[in-house]
Amino acid sequence: MRFLRVNLLVSVLVILSGCNSRFFSPVEPSEVNNTDSGLILVDTPEGQIQWSPYIVVHSDGGAVEGYRKALTLLKSRGMVRGVRVGLSGYRDTVVQMISSLGIEMVGIIPNESLFDLNPEAMIDRYISAYPDIRIFQIGNEVTTINQAQKMTIEQYMDIFKKIYDHTSTTLMTQSTFGSGFYGSNELKRMVELGLKPNILSPQRVIVGINVYSDYTLSEYVSARVQYLDDHNQGGYRIWVMETGSSNPTEQIAHVRSFYPRLASALGAERIYWYALWAGDYSLITNPQDPNRMTYSPLFKALAGIQ
Repeated sequence: MRFLRVNLLVSVLVILSGCNSRFFSPVEPSEVNNTDSGLILVDTPEGQIQWSPYIVVHSDGGAVEGYRKALTLLKSRGMVRGVRVGLSGYRDTVVQMISSLGIEMVGIIPNESLFDLNPEAMIDRYISAYPDIRIFQIGNEVTTINQAQKMTIEQYMDIFKKIYDHTSTTLMTQSTFGSGFYGSNELKRMVELGLKPNILSPQRVIVGINVYSDYTLSEYVSARVQYLDDHNQGGYRIWVMETGSSNPTEQIAHVRSFYPRLASALGAERIYWYALWAGDYSLITNPQDPNRMTYSPLFKALAGIQ
């Protein structure tokens, strides 16, 4: 078995090193086509890319109309099917708007809620407040994201298993860190603490990770092959909940080179772009004023606008 795993790891690393080929096509938007990986082929000024129609959207009521305009443009082209959105315990205007557009939502339970003394009652409140959300992500980067909200991975897995035992709702693990090797090592520790098919069913649990670099991708591929794949029980679905480029001029190139490798080498079923609006990573700017809103080159290509 170890010999087979080593061979498999070698194979996926070969894929990692060999998926940088470029595609060239006219500037005009192409018809939407799905690849075998589930990615969508899109023509851009820099060549054809393979896009996963999922995006992170931050809850900001002042940006709701800009969000509506941007998401409507993308949805009309089939370029957004789902978003990841942070939850606050009540249905804010952003959540209501996304729901009205018929876009699927993965809702993140905020890290501070994980400190609730009764995690079972806590998840019940969120499920009740968001009846249109079918998948809840239990925290995000819980050991690294905020000094005031940090917890150990041992504490986190104890809470996650309590929530899993309490509800039949589909859950996603916290997304592990997206740079270096910290996230992949943490994922291995989560497996040691119970993230196993015979304990937490792959039918009810999705594994979330954040990935921003080639090195981190290779570390996650190794972790999946050695720790997550179980040929007897069936493996977990892997969703990349954050990736992107902080330079708008490099966003198209990032999708073109990185998305196919996330899909083929890591086996990512979904890839979420970070984010619709979030500083340098943004696909749009000035969403507080839709009449002054501007778009990154990647957004323009996806939306079919010049």
